[in-house]
Amino acid sequence: MLKKKLHIKLGLFIGVSLYSISVQAQLAITLPESNIQNRTDYQQTFPAGNYTALINLLPAIRVKANTATFNNTSGGSTTIPLNQLHIKIASIGNISLISTSTEVALTTAYQDVAKSLANLLPGAVTGNARVETASNTWIAGVYTSELAFLAPGLLGGNVISPPTQSATITIPAFISPQPTIGPTQFIVDNLSYFRSVNGISTNKSVYLASTVPYIPNIQTIGTNFAFSTSLPYNYLPNTPVAMANATLTGITNATAITLSAAPKALTTTLGIPVPTINSQTLNHSFSITGEQLKTGFVQAGNYTVPLTYTYSKLSSSYPSGTLQTQRNGTLEVVVSDLGELIANQQAVNLSFTTTSHYVNGVSQDMPAHLKISKTTPYNLYVRATTENFASGPNTIPLSVMKIGPMNGQTGMNTISLSTTPQQLIQAADPVIDRLLNIKYSIPATETDHLLNKPPRTYSTSIIFSFVAP
Repeated sequence: MLKKKLHIKLGLFIGVSLYSISVQAQLAITLPESNIQNRTDYQQTFPAGNYTALINLLPAIRVKANTATFNNTSGGSTTIPLNQLHIKIASIGNISLISTSTEVALTTAYQDVAKSLANLLPGAVTGNARVETASNTWIAGVYTSELAFLAPGLLGGNVISPPTQSATITIPAFISPQPTIGPTQFIVDNLSYFRSVNGISTNKSVYLASTVPYIPNIQTIGTNFAFSTSLPYNYLPNTPVAMANATLTGITNATAITLSAAPKALTTTLGIPVPTINSQTLNHSFSITGEQLKTGFVQAGNYTVPLTYTYSKLSSSYPSGTLQTQRNGTLEVVVSDLGELIANQQAVNLSFTTTSHYVNGVSQDMPAHLKISKTTPYNLYVRATTENFASGPNTIPLSVMKIGPMNGQTGMNTISLSTTPQQLIQAADPVIDRLLNIKYSIPATETDHLLNKPPRTYSTSIIFSFVAP
């Protein structure tokens, strides 16, 4: 009887050998970029080893990790928490266990993933791995741990073979800005922008996802703004792109730059670290100072220049080599047709109180009398609102009054006052806050029109105006 029992045990051992299927167990996951960006879980099946027992009762299967975290084997110090990976038994041989097995978040302690089942033959064990992406910040690299499966046999030992296998999660390196950036626009529709030290500013937000630290750069295509307008102009502006500035807001090591056809970094060499949950919005602030507006953008019209945004991986980060992503945009400066004419002194007085006034004439200098701002070329005119200088029924002809430039004032004619607009300035270039020094005079050649007039104050109102040439 003893020999017969030994013979049966030997037959069972041989049966295990006959039904054994060799499976090379290894879990290798490359987490897709789309799952990282969209924060969606990733799943895949993997060979979990072999169930080798011939007895028709599957013991409970357990799993654990042999390391405290997934450790970075690509040179970095970052890790991935074990509980980002969830394990489940999918099948043994041709038998699906999806509906009966239990999914567990990986830990360093054994956890049941399959209960005891009857009527199972030996076969390949297939596992299901699910990576939970939503709560983790994924940094490019190769991360490894070791999985241990345990299925205690009824006769002892472990009927899962091999008992351990490597588990690798590879996080791809990418920098992925939004697909299109589009135009960034300045609307210069008020003269106050020209007068302000800070000028005008505008923002462009760019959404970006990344698994690597990076340096953002910006450059223009061309060294000057292209200009177009349907308004009058004396010449086409040739405005350098360096008349505009850019920086990032909310970034501690941001650097301010003037735009250039050569790429310029918007941060120091430390760059921007991988953002929390792998995504962030970069706020680009563009500005043009008041002085830059007056120098390069005083002519009304549209100024445009293409921009290239480049995002470059830090050379020290995984993987070795370069990684760059580029997007295109446009910077536009739209200057409206603006104009303002201010008389800084509202009254002009020419007094005839001595004989020499009648002999030599009288004049009155008015420094900074007019202030002109115009974003298109202009002609400046002056006219009186009444037919004569009048004091009650007494009158003096308007033509006795001459209006023209003070000594040193250039670009201005001298005219005789009339109710018809007389041109003081012709086709002047656009300007901001031009001050005009004006002389009012009644020369000796006109003083005979004042003789025999009652001694009173004779007055009229005059209007300065400008129009396009």
